[in-house]
Amino acid sequence: MSAHHHPDDATLMSYAAGALPESFETLVACHLQFCTRCKQRIREAEDIGAALLEAAEPTTNRGRDQFFAQLMQEPDIDPMMDSVIAESAAMTRQHAFPAPLQQLLKNGDTGLAWRRLVPGIQQIRMETRDGGLRLLRIQPGMSIPIHTHHGSEMTLILDGSYSDELGRFKPGDVADLDPTVEHQPITDGNVPCICLVATDAPMKFQGLLPKLLQPFVGL
Repeated sequence: MSAHHHPDDATLMSYAAGALPESFETLVACHLQFCTRCKQRIREAEDIGAALLEAAEPTTNRGRDQFFAQLMQEPDIDPMMDSVIAESAAMTRQHAFPAPLQQLLKNGDTGLAWRRLVPGIQQIRMETRDGGLRLLRIQPGMSIPIHTHHGSEMTLILDGSYSDELGRFKPGDVADLDPTVEHQPITDGNVPCICLVATDAPMKFQGLLPKLLQPFVGL
């Protein structure tokens, strides 16, 4: 299984530096169990950061430019990483959810206590320090009302798929969104779309009815 949509480089750098909020950190950690590319990118970021610290030179614009230039290069994938990721993906399929997420689920992935938000959409809130992580299960053919975001939003597909203005997202794919993105996800498969969503602010819906319902559904 390989991902086609990834967190952006700024997100990966923040993850490598340990600077992401817990909800976003957990989501990226789950994505890494699917994605050889991003795992290698984070290793490169950690190596570059370690080298810069070891040099112990005063921070300069040239040093920062060099750091970003190296990180933006396409990574040389370590062949050994393919087998590691394949093994992790197999484990994910066997246990349904990636290990970082399972650690937050009290009973693993059995007996999940889904709560209905509206007909066709259910959620489970994860217990994180920032309170910004949830699982969503959306029935086939459902459409989330068109919206933007008051802050950042990341969505990782665990099962099923959806399509929006940015493309089609399947298991392992991540949508890394900011307030400039307006979209309307529509589940387009034959099975429910299960996704892990991290946010640091509520969605910003268009239209009167979604705005009226928002306080009740908690999105």
